[in-house]
Amino acid sequence: MKKFISMILTVAMIVSLSACSSASKPAASADTSVQSASSSESVSNAGSPAQDISNSSASASNAGSPTQDMSSSSESASTASGPKKQIKMGLAMNSLQAPAFHAWADYLKKRIDYEAAQRGYEVEFTELNANNDVTKQANDIKDLIAKGCKVIFCPCLDSKAILQSVQEVHDAGAIYVSYCREVSKEATGSQVPDITVNFSSEEQAYVGVMKLFDIMKADGVTPVKMIDVFGDTTDENSHNRETGLRRALKDAGYENLPVVTVDCGRWEPDVAMQNAEPVLAANPDANCMYVSSDFLMSGVQTAMENANMWFPRGEEGHVYTDTSDMFPIGIDLLRQKYIDTAVDQGCYNFAVEAAKSAFDLLEGKEVEKVQLVLGTQATDDDIEQVLATTPLWGNDYRD
Repeated sequence: MKKFISMILTVAMIVSLSACSSASKPAASADTSVQSASSSESVSNAGSPAQDISNSSASASNAGSPTQDMSSSSESASTASGPKKQIKMGLAMNSLQAPAFHAWADYLKKRIDYEAAQRGYEVEFTELNANNDVTKQANDIKDLIAKGCKVIFCPCLDSKAILQSVQEVHDAGAIYVSYCREVSKEATGSQVPDITVNFSSEEQAYVGVMKLFDIMKADGVTPVKMIDVFGDTTDENSHNRETGLRRALKDAGYENLPVVTVDCGRWEPDVAMQNAEPVLAANPDANCMYVSSDFLMSGVQTAMENANMWFPRGEEGHVYTDTSDMFPIGIDLLRQKYIDTAVDQGCYNFAVEAAKSAFDLLEGKEVEKVQLVLGTQATDDDIEQVLATTPLWGNDYRD
């Protein structure tokens, strides 16, 4: 079973939910288009991230960022009495290259501290950083096993190479949590993680691209050709987003729209720039774009400027653009109307669900093996209202 947590925001929902955020039961989203076709469970709650996350152990509300009053630390939680249970946990980070990766690590530590205080644990927590080296990540996991970690969280660098490490974690009798990344669908038996907590990356792309086409229609613009800035091919999220893009093209009636793909290497803005320049030069008629992560936008922007295709919405020559993740640069470009719509990562909610589920599994409780979080959506029309009402991880990690 998959648990699919949706946090999609529209202007109407922001306004309507602001009057009832203290209600005991979260309001359901009226936008059924955000539900996953592949999910066996319907959207558990949508709208304001001030609402409670379904099945969360936290008594306060949770959001995509812990900047609200939501029991984000053990100081505000009621702690368990009696002797502490000792446990070792580890995080084998893929990299700290990008602001989102810092958010993944920092928020997870906050929630582990919170859950430990609630349940009466003292956690010895070790964080290692592979620095984009697949071999080092495998060795980091070996080190965490040798250290005696009973739970290992990992955003894998390579979805196939990681399968050997998952097997090793299980051979050591420990729990493997696939955190913010998914392992390859080729995983079998002991290669399958005990828990996967990830953003619903397919839905990120699907919802965003569908909204992009709505915006173009409202502006009286027909899609002619699309540029698809593809993500890291060793990251399952890239492939999931590509699936979401193709679903959106089909459902919007643009299945035959020409789509030209740009490779970004391993989420590298400079590589995206280098590869986008010849593509844009050869396709000056492209009038819409999907960028698998707006972390790449510094490179994409330079390529578009060089191709004389960088104009804000409302100016002639604007290329309608949807992105995923809402890094700080993505938020800024939404405000400046160079990006038209984006769906962020629900980074804090990843940490909430991953920490809770890990402790639940340690305590012999049943957990959902696959939990997908769909973040906040914003457009260049409503971004100011979203920023005024919704804490976004991208603002927490702006510096």
